[in-house]
Amino acid sequence: MRRPAAGSRDEAVARGSGRPRGYTLVESMVVLVIMGILMSMALPRFSRALESSRLDVAGANLRAIWTAERIYWLRNRTYTADLTQLSDLLDPSINIAAPSSPDAYYYYGVAAADPSSFAVTATRINSSSWTGTLTITQDGKVSGTLSRSGEQDIRVGFE
Repeated sequence: MRRPAAGSRDEAVARGSGRPRGYTLVESMVVLVIMGILMSMALPRFSRALESSRLDVAGANLRAIWTAERIYWLRNRTYTADLTQLSDLLDPSINIAAPSSPDAYYYYGVAAADPSSFAVTATRINSSSWTGTLTITQDGKVSGTLSRSGEQDIRVGFE
């Protein structure tokens, strides 16, 4: 057999360094299985982190409502039991109306109000697995947890 000349195309093909070789089906399947395993481990953590961030937003919205209630008290010397009276002081994205929006995560409502005290709640809605209620009172303290079967409760991330 004739030996290809050094540096020729025939020599490159003979050594196996011709055209770049593609991935085999087995190699691709191994990569997909490994990626699937990694995703199945990461998804529950991502879900919990996402719900924790939604809870923190609800806590921040309660703080905004608390501030609006304090301003309302300064004007009227009483707290309001109707959050729609605070609509000029609140961001329109805070769901103070009926919990009708399918995109809403929390519904905000007044649990109690009189001239000297109030309590506003944020209740988790539109979720099949997470439940819970946060409450803020006239002293500005946010309390409450979010729970899911088989998992540790989530508390608001700031005080």
